[in-house]
Amino acid sequence: MREDQTSRRQMMAKDFVVGKHKKRLNFVDAHFFSLPTQGNVYTLTPLTDAKGFTKILVASLQRKVYCLEYSNGRPCIREVPFTYIPGGAEIISIDAVNRSVIQEDFIIGITIIKKDDATGQQSHFFNVYSDWDLNSDSALEVVSQNCLPLELDFVPYHLYHIKTKGKNGWETVWLLSGSDCCIHIYHSDDESHSYQEVDCSESFPERVSATCGEGGIVHMFCVNVESKPLVTASRTVLWDYPSASVKIFDLKTVLPIPRLQEKALRREPEAPAYIVVGNTLESCIVYRDFVSCQSGYRLPESNANDVVTCCIVCDIDQDGKNEILVGTYGQTVIVYKLREEEEPSTWDIHHRITVPCPVLSLAYCDVMGDGSFQLIVMTTTGIHIFQV
Repeated sequence: MREDQTSRRQMMAKDFVVGKHKKRLNFVDAHFFSLPTQGNVYTLTPLTDAKGFTKILVASLQRKVYCLEYSNGRPCIREVPFTYIPGGAEIISIDAVNRSVIQEDFIIGITIIKKDDATGQQSHFFNVYSDWDLNSDSALEVVSQNCLPLELDFVPYHLYHIKTKGKNGWETVWLLSGSDCCIHIYHSDDESHSYQEVDCSESFPERVSATCGEGGIVHMFCVNVESKPLVTASRTVLWDYPSASVKIFDLKTVLPIPRLQEKALRREPEAPAYIVVGNTLESCIVYRDFVSCQSGYRLPESNANDVVTCCIVCDIDQDGKNEILVGTYGQTVIVYKLREEEEPSTWDIHHRITVPCPVLSLAYCDVMGDGSFQLIVMTTTGIHIFQV
């Protein structure tokens, strides 16, 4: 058993070329957490507490939600009993955020589909879990029992959150994409302890946005959000196959602002220079300055490992510049790096990570609590924690 693990880790430590110099990038498969049932591309989310420690919440399609965390350096996984997820329901997506910088003020969103056994009809819900007592330091188990269910008239897909400037300063809002080809915005009302959908034409939360979907259409646009939202630039690209993921990023790594100084130091971000589109059956494409760029750069061999399921952008080798990580159903994670010394600049394969099962989702965060970041790979059978 030990010999198998050692040989496997040695196979993951491969040489790659940076300019004329070779450097070794070691991915160590530190831990694996088995899941009893499979999730999907929307059912993994990090959750960072006020102390800076990160938990991983992962949901399975069969109603169960698990929390993966490290306690005193030891890994553990436990089930979190969320209410208002009835028998026969399937979890579609999950997202979580801590709204406080001094205590635990977790807010968790879960979307579900429930089928009526008698009529065969489906109903869809967006469950928001929170502790409305702002004076308490709420544990995850407390939050999971306080549910506000919102019935939906569309099939929910990707759920995520973003901060936007509201009447009371910077506030967290939910963004939920649906089968109606719309992105719905949900805003909290602290007075009535509820969430309501708001008109995005009156309050759009993002300056630069990109959307993609199963129809193969990728929309990219800039919005002036200073007053009434106004689209200042846009572009649409149509592919023959569905697009699984789209990310907006800057090439250089931006160090995070300490959370205690976030309000005082927050500035409007500059428009990012790059957009990567993860096409499922075609090559993934990277655009630089999408408004003026006539064509994108195809990531080599990105369509050679079955369907692309996800992609993230992070500084995986800690050189101050971001890399692109593409997860595939072919049990491979491909790391791409920009070679600026070449003319023109190209995105080349930096490294490959092979796992035993198809990849569904990726994350990059400090789940071990040691100050360094780990690569989280969710497959159809469980969670891999890679140390770099």
